[in-house]
Amino acid sequence: MSKFLNKKEQVFDLKLTNYGHHLISVGSFKPTYYAFLDDNVVYDSAHFGRTAEVQSDIHQRIKQETPYLESLVLFEEVGKNNMPDSEVNFFQSDITPTKKNPRIDEFRFNSLLGDSFVSEDKQKLPSWKVVSLQSDISSSTFVDTVNNTRIPQINITANYSKRVMDKQDFANLTFNTSDERALEAVSRPFADDKVIYLEMNDVMVYLEEVNTEVLNENFDIEVFLVQDGDSTSGQRLTRKYFQNKQEQIVDDMMVAPNPIENQIQDLTPDSAEQYFSVFLDSEIDRETACKLASNFNKESYYIDLDFDCNMAIKEDLFYDIYGSETEAEICQT
Repeated sequence: MSKFLNKKEQVFDLKLTNYGHHLISVGSFKPTYYAFLDDNVVYDSAHFGRTAEVQSDIHQRIKQETPYLESLVLFEEVGKNNMPDSEVNFFQSDITPTKKNPRIDEFRFNSLLGDSFVSEDKQKLPSWKVVSLQSDISSSTFVDTVNNTRIPQINITANYSKRVMDKQDFANLTFNTSDERALEAVSRPFADDKVIYLEMNDVMVYLEEVNTEVLNENFDIEVFLVQDGDSTSGQRLTRKYFQNKQEQIVDDMMVAPNPIENQIQDLTPDSAEQYFSVFLDSEIDRETACKLASNFNKESYYIDLDFDCNMAIKEDLFYDIYGSETEAEICQT
């Protein structure tokens, strides 16, 4: 049962969620980010039937006159989905610790406060600009109706087809390509000098957050396996983890000047790389990105790529954790 905060003794209330306890139990709890929410604050009293207030009264009501509950982190029975199987006398996580299947909480915090760019037009709120350069957007919704969360959903269909082509025609087609995958996704020539190759329609998305501060590393990518649940729990989301990236900063110390990729020998079903190869910004194929971006213009959807499509030679870019990507100086090797 939740209680009201005692403002005279409690400045703030900090509690671990069920998932936080789970990460501690397997030795993987490492908090890195924080966020602010104001879903329990009413700024305009007209929304609950009171008369209009002056600014000073609003501040007094929010800060001094409104009682606030302690943090709520559990919204189902304590023992639900948390007891060992009746046929065994131990918890499976004690034998094989795992992070991928924590208990699903019914309440989700998804209305986080963000930053807005201070410009002349103060009526423009932060918003998303999503353009599918390759593959088709089949549908979209403002909310996730299946799992009852306020997260916009964009469904993209990617098609992959096997094609048959003469060996020489395929060689001419890929002669000047810079995409290594195009040269790998082809069979050896058959007796009739034909090859079978995979025609890939990969998902390539231009994503931009507008009307806000433009910083480095603005986005985080998470991968989940979506599985159908029962009629009450909606879908089950199983997290997959990227294993080919090493942390550039460990315990507040920069261990490498540039990002380092691990040479993974064996991928597990928990690895995101088992299912996808994710390329970001300058990592993507320049030729393909420039060709697809040319289909759009300033009158439709302006695509601002991180590299100049008119440049024939790709210059090295060095990663600066304190700013944007910078061009290499002459003294660097």
